[in-house]
Amino acid sequence: MDRFIRAVAVTVVFAAIAVVFASCSAMPRSQVHEKMETQQSRGEVTKNDFFKGLGDIEQDENLYSILEDSDVYSVDAVLYFYNPDTNKLEPEKRTINFKKTDQILEVVINQFLHGPKVKKLKHVVSPKVTLQKVERYGNVVGVYLSKEFLESEDIAIARAALVNTILESQEAKYVKIYVEGQELTNNGKDDGQILGLLTKYPNDVEQIRSRELELISQGEVKYIKREIYFQDRERRFLVPEIRDIPVSQGKYVEAIVGELIKGPVNGNEGLYSTIPNGTQLVDVKFVEDADSSKGVELYFSKEFKLSFNKEANSETLMVGSLVYSLTGLPGVDWIRIYYQDENGEYVNTPVVSMGLNRRFDKDSLPFQLGKRIKIYFSDKDAMNLVPEYRVISRDSKDIANEILNELIEGPSQEGHMAVIPSNISVGDIKAYVSGQTAFVNLPSKFNASRLGSTGEIMALYAIVNSLTDPVNTDNVRQIQFLVDGKVTHEFGHMSLADPFVRNPELIKE
Repeated sequence: MDRFIRAVAVTVVFAAIAVVFASCSAMPRSQVHEKMETQQSRGEVTKNDFFKGLGDIEQDENLYSILEDSDVYSVDAVLYFYNPDTNKLEPEKRTINFKKTDQILEVVINQFLHGPKVKKLKHVVSPKVTLQKVERYGNVVGVYLSKEFLESEDIAIARAALVNTILESQEAKYVKIYVEGQELTNNGKDDGQILGLLTKYPNDVEQIRSRELELISQGEVKYIKREIYFQDRERRFLVPEIRDIPVSQGKYVEAIVGELIKGPVNGNEGLYSTIPNGTQLVDVKFVEDADSSKGVELYFSKEFKLSFNKEANSETLMVGSLVYSLTGLPGVDWIRIYYQDENGEYVNTPVVSMGLNRRFDKDSLPFQLGKRIKIYFSDKDAMNLVPEYRVISRDSKDIANEILNELIEGPSQEGHMAVIPSNISVGDIKAYVSGQTAFVNLPSKFNASRLGSTGEIMALYAIVNSLTDPVNTDNVRQIQFLVDGKVTHEFGHMSLADPFVRNPELIKE
């Protein structure tokens, strides 16, 4: 009885949420646009595709107003530059216009590279620097710059200003900087200390310098925060896991491979080892090829082959995890792999079928990078939502609908219960993301009344908490449910008139 009362109480609380969306039909279009976040085209399902999926139902014209496309958008950005008078990095707030096809972060970084507009502020990056590309994976932003970045007057201050600008503009945790494809070291040279993933710097220049000294003066064992790559359960993707890696005597390659051999830290978060159990890294050799490219040769023990599981794709993913975890280090453009045969001799023959008698880099094999998503199901008592992890392509353009389809497919872990009615098939529930709102269209056959009060809560908040989980997306903050394309006041025991927000109280990790 207590459980039922708790469930009903949650229903009542969220049924009383403010009537923001329901009142939209009475708003002028300008006010609707002020209420909703500016739409950012990030590859989600398009407005037309979404409404085509609703069939011939008469649509609320106001929904079209909310989702109306615009050619040019604006965003408020904060860029960091140096103030000689205060000896600090100081923010310059700037409104930046960008087109629907632009990547916001690229626009912001290019604005930063062009320098300040406020006279008292000084640019700390060489004016010749060009942005080659930007990558976003999970909580990490990878920035690829031209070699002119090394001509900056003070690399440490330039790096700090760039990192703070990026982390101020994006809900990310880390920045990784590459110069001409190689990871930036503390001094910009191959013999410098590898920085790994960077977090926000203090704005005071003296504190930045103190942090640099602390980095250099670490003991014999230094720690770097870095991503290393494992495989998903279905052996389709390589997925990064971030961890602090202890490095002794500057042996970065040995340290990183050692962490790969240990396997993922949390085995229940959808990642699995790629290197066979018992394998040891026996030797590492840095070499330079005839084309002046530099790489590393890895020499493994016999377990590299003897303990291999021979599952489909495992061989490719094993090589891929080494490539993505190591290349980009100073002096590591590529890798070669050797292992001991029965006689203890090092060979580079196939473990199963892949020829190892060549060098491997990120362009040599079609490694598929993945992204973990976190979705929620009910526990066996229908009291809490419990998470499971899935892996989808990192290049997925429609994460919201992939999440919904995984929810429809149901749980894979023992003790977890499905939340979506069994008569709902993959593709029956569709989502469209506009700014910070995800519109989720439920078919009428969802039939919430048959679920009961508790079942409704579990179903709707499994969708809400999955779509708003920060592991999955950095922009969705609320969910507006529709039923057959319409805003609906009554849906079983709950009202869907207003947007739903994340409810962490229902989650049991």
